[in-house]
Amino acid sequence: MSHWPSTNARRVLGALLRLGWVVKRQSGSHRTLSRAGWPDFVFAFHDGEEIGPRMLARIAKHTGLSVDDLQARDAQPGGQPDRLRRGFAGLGGRLPDALAVFGNGHA
Repeated sequence: MSHWPSTNARRVLGALLRLGWVVKRQSGSHRTLSRAGWPDFVFAFHDGEEIGPRMLARIAKHTGLSVDDLQARDAQPGGQPDRLRRGFAGLGGRLPDALAVFGNGHA
């Protein structure tokens, strides 16, 4: 039995990017990842797809991924959504008020 949890592909890709892997090229859902000192790795999963324990163990063998790398639950590939969420957190849930300042009629 594997010690890997089932995880969605977006989280796995985010963990790989945090480890230093970069997307070298992409064709549809097939992303070729590159990292110095490692052979290229093809990550062929859609973002919302669930990856099971056996496949995670195979990915780990080829990429150096560990269970601890998957523990950063809020991190997204590239970090963009988290940065945006933190940026709006200071508004205290008053996003329509903030938009009204710009006079775009969304308030």
